[in-house]
Amino acid sequence: MDKKVAIIDLGSNSVRMIVVAVDDRGAYRLIDQAKSMVRLGQGMSRDGRIQEKSLTRSLSTLKIFKKFVDSYHVDLLIPVATAALRRSSNQKEVLKRIKKETGIRFQVLSTDREAYYSYLGVINTLSIEDFIMVDIGGGSIQISKVLNRKIQNSVNLPFGAITLTEKFQLEDTVSPASREETLSFVQDALKEISWLTKDEQLPILGLGGTLRSLGRAAQQKYEFGLARLHNLRLTPTQALSVVDDLAGKNCQARIETPGMDQGRGDIILGGLLPFQSLMEVLAPPEFILSGSGLREGLFFEKFLQDLYPQPMPIKDVLEHSLYNTLGRYNMNIAHAEKIHYISLKLFRALQRVHNLPAKYERILRTAAMLHDLGMHVDYYSHHNHSFYLILHSRVYGLTHQETILSAFVAGEHRDAEMSHIQDAYAERLTSGERKIIEILGMFLKISEMLDRNQYGELTKISTFLEEEDFTVTLLSSEAIGIEAFSIEPFKTEFYQLFGKHLHIDTDHY
Repeated sequence: MDKKVAIIDLGSNSVRMIVVAVDDRGAYRLIDQAKSMVRLGQGMSRDGRIQEKSLTRSLSTLKIFKKFVDSYHVDLLIPVATAALRRSSNQKEVLKRIKKETGIRFQVLSTDREAYYSYLGVINTLSIEDFIMVDIGGGSIQISKVLNRKIQNSVNLPFGAITLTEKFQLEDTVSPASREETLSFVQDALKEISWLTKDEQLPILGLGGTLRSLGRAAQQKYEFGLARLHNLRLTPTQALSVVDDLAGKNCQARIETPGMDQGRGDIILGGLLPFQSLMEVLAPPEFILSGSGLREGLFFEKFLQDLYPQPMPIKDVLEHSLYNTLGRYNMNIAHAEKIHYISLKLFRALQRVHNLPAKYERILRTAAMLHDLGMHVDYYSHHNHSFYLILHSRVYGLTHQETILSAFVAGEHRDAEMSHIQDAYAERLTSGERKIIEILGMFLKISEMLDRNQYGELTKISTFLEEEDFTVTLLSSEAIGIEAFSIEPFKTEFYQLFGKHLHIDTDHY
């Protein structure tokens, strides 16, 4: 029976909740999420106290979230609060009232713990080594330097989207003078951080609602291939162009901007102008957006360290995500591993013929391990279902383009027509990428035929490459017949791709 954990994050601008289910095999999945823009930190700049109106809004939402938690029969509830409650002079009074009216006892995170949990959410869902992490909240901005996947430095700036909006009156039309005043204020604060320099040329990795809004607006403006925020990558020019677009509009026009979170139109510049300052100070090679952060980090700490022997952070994000995905869909892992073994053997044996670099082994592994994911939907056209599920199952550790390529390769594993679902994505492929899909797809087709019965009789293969021929010898515990015969329809296509005649020999012990 699934165990469920709910995490509530009460911030200065919004309150957010996720509910995650973990099954008996340790595979986990998000089953619900909710958010509300409660503006808990609104008005705090006047006297440092959380205002009654803001607290009333927050209590109403928290009571609804508590009903969510109860309806899901959650096994563990983790409620945390960040900048607004951390800085409020009436913190004890507010916490006591929240507990009395909702039954929820919040833990107020220190700046260091907030940075750590955000880091865990990022580092366990992205394959990235070195970066500057920035989380722009309503009442604070957290900046951390991560090298070799470990936090080296961290700082919390005591202002955010709400406080800057109130301080510099950024709610509606923003004059050039107000914009420059805000940028100058933030840059003065950034200059005080000795370890924050452009010398290392690290990418900026952003999280939080402000930067997710920027990401959605960028997706609309530049029409990226995959409609996903996590691991969205923008050039500095693309990112700052969106900031300029929004800075030139009044509040209503910002709200109407495609992709914009409608509840954030009045405070968005209070978050984006600090981002602009950071981009100008660091001149990073690119901006990367994370859809995972504090809440996911809390989940990883509380659950995964008990379920898995490996230390935090997860050593190989893609590997962990592949096996979690297989577990979620209750797939035949032994068959998936066998298909990967065969296809990788073929890839490497023919490397000097196809000349694809080793980086494409990640694409092949993802497609091989997840090629049967569509069986969870239905046997018929399951290659099309696999294509769709790989695109939308949040396989972590891949770039957007790697995800698209993996989905296409998996969709190629049967000698059948691909669905029109793929057409919108196929239009964005280069001729070179189409060729890569053909090559990797051929390896997957052959591998699938060689382990067609999924019983594991095929234990090993050997290959022999000659001038005009490529021979694959199958070692099996039993005589193999249908597997070798199933390869026949692919021999012509194989020759067209590689200029080699494909031969299948068998041997058994």
